[in-house]
Amino acid sequence: MTQATRRPAQAPPRLSLLGGFSLVVSARQVSLPIHAQRVLAYLSLVQSGRSAHLRASLAERLWSDVTTERSHASLRTALWRIRQADKRLVQASRETVTLDEAVEVDVRRGAAQAARLLANHRDLQPLDADLSTLSGDLLPGWDEDWLLLERERIHQVQIHALEALSHRLRLLGRHVEAIEAAYAAIAGEPLRESAHAALIDIFLAEENVAQARRHLDQYAALLWAELGIRPSATLTDRITAAGGGLHIRSARTPESARHPREGADRSLRASIAIIE
Repeated sequence: MTQATRRPAQAPPRLSLLGGFSLVVSARQVSLPIHAQRVLAYLSLVQSGRSAHLRASLAERLWSDVTTERSHASLRTALWRIRQADKRLVQASRETVTLDEAVEVDVRRGAAQAARLLANHRDLQPLDADLSTLSGDLLPGWDEDWLLLERERIHQVQIHALEALSHRLRLLGRHVEAIEAAYAAIAGEPLRESAHAALIDIFLAEENVAQARRHLDQYAALLWAELGIRPSATLTDRITAAGGGLHIRSARTPESARHPREGADRSLRASIAIIE
């Protein structure tokens, strides 16, 4: 076959687990039965401690409520359905099964992105500001016991990475993108102080002290309503240091001009005070 007639290389299969199961092969959405989906999800998420999963262990883990013979039969059927979708998805021998290295998995992309964002440097790679792999629940609606810890682990990694991305973008002066990342972290953990602190830091970097103050008031009210606690002094001191909660009295300032600021200071203290 000549260079002119050579077919272009096929795009690798893409497996998405955030927000729900999705498999794309050759730019086409592929539907798989749930038992085949479970095999691909497990191979994508769970490390075996070796290069491949033992077939016997995989069958027992995914079909623990049936006999050994039936669990092995279910695994064989699932692998057959997966190969029908694309032979590149899994590599299987008589003893082992593994996800093919060619398969692109959104969770793995997100983990690599998070590792870069949490590293100790300020630069951003072109795709590191992409929020799609840093948000979304892992396989929502699935109640597999092996998913519980993975779901929480990935969620925590996402939140930390979003906060780190927000800080990086703020330092680069990309404030709108930084705000989007901070709000994504808050959406994932509405009571998490470090996520709200990231957003407040962006407002202060823009010299929008009033907006930072307003957000602190809203967060303080939410925190009190949900948990009966107040934001830390570290967070409130950010606003005070910027002048948003500091009572400044000038000898030449008329009394009438001082009252609005005094009232604002009282409002800040009241929003974060514990009411007996």
